[in-house]
Amino acid sequence: MDTSRQAYVAEDLVAHRLQQVGILVAKPKFDRVGTDLLGFIEMGDGVKFCRIQCKGRSVASHSANIVIPAGYVSPGFVVFLYVEAEHYESDLYCFFAHDIERWRKTPGDEYALSIPTASFRAELAAFRVDPDRLGLVRVLIQQAQVHGEFKYLSVLSGSLQLDDVVATGTIQGHLPP
Repeated sequence: MDTSRQAYVAEDLVAHRLQQVGILVAKPKFDRVGTDLLGFIEMGDGVKFCRIQCKGRSVASHSANIVIPAGYVSPGFVVFLYVEAEHYESDLYCFFAHDIERWRKTPGDEYALSIPTASFRAELAAFRVDPDRLGLVRVLIQQAQVHGEFKYLSVLSGSLQLDDVVATGTIQGHLPP
């Protein structure tokens, strides 16, 4: 089933809700390690951020699920889930790394969350986006380990770390600029 429409709605809704509480949102021009959006509190040297993946699902006619590769999950990773249901208003849910790590682990080294049609509201109630949950996103960003998260993102994406360039003065054998 194509979930791209719900994913776009989720991204827009998440960006809107985060900006309402003063979190800056950027849409990267890449899709690495599940990064649909980046959340910041301020810009400047040593900027702290969180990586945000946005999922959208409909449970109007049948249950659904989301799957997150285990390699995406780090302390600075957040998943927002937008759920559309037939007789309910749409809902938005937020999961932090420690929440995701409690999901069912698949043989393919992924975390899977089932979203049942009839009971998803009750089962996901603790994760519903509200001012307190958005406040936790802000705390996550404030407490982010800038070096560690950039290193994590760099290693997983296969890109070069800034520290490597500074230490060697070169980029994989190329002359410095």
